[in-house]
Amino acid sequence: MSRENVAFFCSVAAGVALFFAIGLSRPDLLVEDNLVENLGVIGFGTASLLALGTAIRRRVSLSSIETITLVCTSGLCLILFLSEISFGARIFDVQMPKMRGGGEFDGGHDIIIVVFRLLRDSGPAGYLAAALLCLTAAAVLLYTFQQKVWAVPHRIFARAFECRLAVAVAMLASAVTLDLVTSYKAAILEEVLEFGASGVLILAVTALWRETGSKAVEHAPPGSSRARDQRLHPRDPRRADHLDRHSLNVRRPSRRRDKLGFRGE
Repeated sequence: MSRENVAFFCSVAAGVALFFAIGLSRPDLLVEDNLVENLGVIGFGTASLLALGTAIRRRVSLSSIETITLVCTSGLCLILFLSEISFGARIFDVQMPKMRGGGEFDGGHDIIIVVFRLLRDSGPAGYLAAALLCLTAAAVLLYTFQQKVWAVPHRIFARAFECRLAVAVAMLASAVTLDLVTSYKAAILEEVLEFGASGVLILAVTALWRETGSKAVEHAPPGSSRARDQRLHPRDPRRADHLDRHSLNVRRPSRRRDKLGFRGE
């Protein structure tokens, strides 16, 4: 794992701990439809627009995997944005359908809650069937993508974009799990994780901006302003040494002209 990703992970962990401590002392900031949740709504909406805009505007400098990942990230952020506003139910005062076991079906995470309640009601047989289904699906995926699956962890740990996406997904998965727990502290931590995930998704897209920007400079076409800047400010010492030798070769004819007596007045 790169130092940047380690520092980012530690910063996110410290931020979550700080906001959780604030939430314990000021729970009014983390209740439904209050400051932190509204900021999370803005964050998810912003991340969705940034991801989609980056996939469209920078598609030339992006690989196909990066483009697909950005589009999927934009769709995920859009679903999270709509889930946070209950798909407009609170804004337009619409009654959402009731869920079995209590509550309203007004968010994407409610799908997990419904599945969990169905498994709970079905007893041990339901848990066994779900476990077998998950293991079978995992085995099929590993067999199908066995050559690529082992490169995924290396790519996640090595690059800022993928690492931040993985952190955001882990935070969202933890928030959904905490939603199943009936606890005051779990509810606070859930809101903190959702809010933090919105910020991490924005930072993931901006990290890809930086990576694609550096690629564009390195592979700039000859004659472009980026290529001229790269020649004037070379990053590679070997390239700088090559330029110095070239400049010496250019000045040699003038010294030969001086020896032959062709000196200017």
